Amino acid sequence: MGFNPLEEIGKAANGAAQAAGEAAKAVADGANQAAKAAGGAAEQAGKMLNEGVGQAGKAIADGAEQVAKAANDGMAQVGAVAGGGVNQAAKIVGDGAAKLGGAAVDAAVQAKNVLQNNVAPAFQKGAGDAARAANHLATEVKKAFYKPVSREDLESDWFVLPKMIEVVDASEKQPAYMELGAIGWQDKRGKIKVLHIYEDALDAIDREFYPVVASRAGSVYYIDQLNSHRYINLSQYIDVIAGEKRAELLKIAYWLGAKHCHLECREEKRSVLSGNATGKEILRVKGTTSKRTNRTDIGLSRDKYSEAVTIFSQEYGGNDEPQRPELHWYAHDPKILQFIEARCDPTNEIKEYRVEISDTKAVTFDLNVATSIDAALEEMHVNMNFSFGGQVRDEKRRKLTFVVEF
Repeated sequence: MGFNPLEEIGKAANGAAQAAGEAAKAVADGANQAAKAAGGAAEQAGKMLNEGVGQAGKAIADGAEQVAKAANDGMAQVGAVAGGGVNQAAKIVGDGAAKLGGAAVDAAVQAKNVLQNNVAPAFQKGAGDAARAANHLATEVKKAFYKPVSREDLESDWFVLPKMIEVVDASEKQPAYMELGAIGWQDKRGKIKVLHIYEDALDAIDREFYPVVASRAGSVYYIDQLNSHRYINLSQYIDVIAGEKRAELLKIAYWLGAKHCHLECREEKRSVLSGNATGKEILRVKGTTSKRTNRTDIGLSRDKYSEAVTIFSQEYGGNDEPQRPELHWYAHDPKILQFIEARCDPTNEIKEYRVEISDTKAVTFDLNVATSIDAALEEMHVNMNFSFGGQVRDEKRRKLTFVVEF
């Protein structure tokens, strides 16, 4: 058959009108129906959008950084396809107009306007919503992965500081934390929760970090068991607490009016003595008697203490008006409390007091806490050149003798 102009014009006009009607209905039905109404191009756009969402889901598993990229790629793909649909429709109808003359121009313009003003924005809005959702999801995934802590978090009423804090060099800031507006992060190392904070943001923590040093970067601090507003450098924790306990004993002697006091330390040592024992065994079998000599290796353990070492020796002027000292480390030590009560009793004057003090809680750590700290430091690759568990075991073998003369 030959080319029939009237028939072709009718086909083009009907096609444009149908496209416009379907596009308008699609806008009313939502972005999914818009994709269907746009034909193959729209289906491709919807497919790409779904692929974008699929990519975002995969990106979550692969790492938070991939999520935003997937979302942006998905939006770009959708926009491109939607634009392609507009151009393709315009080209098809435009070609008909070129062949048939002005009769199809109005239909071509109308179809193109519908696609540009209704269908394409519907696609683009859908892509934009998907991108925003994916970006939000990416942020939440990053937060779950990096566990960032912001200045606002630290200053809020609900934030509870953990017992261990690591100070990180500000030059080692990671881009992910900078992007999230974080000044540090929290994680759990073994049984202990740890706050890692950059040194240039340490002022956000309203606590004392002791001892005072020029730079705290690279240091790990643990909370003072008797003062929740003070954190002590773990590398010096044992020495700091031991020094404060000794100072408190000196203060006790001073406030009670002592003329002299001194503190001695002995460490328990266990030795094993190897040897053998000889014995005779008498056997009686059917009226006959025989003797057998037995030699057995034995190991005998014996506890002893090392020579006493003087920790301090102090002379005072002395006075007969004792005052009750404020106690911290020895506030619950029954022997020290008994000593104070006896000295403050005017009916029973004390001339000398000698007491054995157990130093097993010199750093107020029990063995479980000490080993948990060791495990956390090991996981953080922090080397202390000693173990807290070992220190606690040493303290259990240490005996202090506190002597006060009035």
